[in-house]
Amino acid sequence: MTVQAFSFTKIEVKDIAVAEAFYTAALGLEVVGRVNFGEGERLMHEVILALPGSRPPAPNLIIISYPNAACPTPGEATTGFMVADLDAALARATAAGATIDIPATDVPEHGLRLAFILDPLGHRIELLQQIGA
Repeated sequence: MTVQAFSFTKIEVKDIAVAEAFYTAALGLEVVGRVNFGEGERLMHEVILALPGSRPPAPNLIIISYPNAACPTPGEATTGFMVADLDAALARATAAGATIDIPATDVPEHGLRLAFILDPLGHRIELLQQIGA
C-alpha cells in the first residue's frame, strides 16, 4: 500500500472546548465536523478542524476527548503548520493563550523560519514560514 495523502493529526485533550477555541482563534481553523460516540469510559467527542475553504481529501486536525477516562500527558506529539507571517502567527497564538516554547529561529539552509509554541493544554505546535526563494 502506498500513502496517497496525509489525512489527519489527532490529539487527545482533556478539555475539548478549550482546544477548539484555541485552534479556531489562534490558527483560523474551521470546524468541519463533530463526532460523539460510545458510553461510559469509551464515551468520546471529536471536533474535526480544517483550513478555511479546504475540500476533502485535505488534511484535518482532529481533537478528541474521552471525558470519562484519563487523558495522556500533553507533549507526546507535535503538529506543524505553514504560515505566511511567523511573527503575526506567534502574536495571534499567544493572544489566544499559547506560550512560546522555542522562539522564532531562522534556518536558512532549509529556507525556513520556525518557532514552537504550546497550546493552552500543553500540546507542542511547530509554526513554519518559508523564507528566501
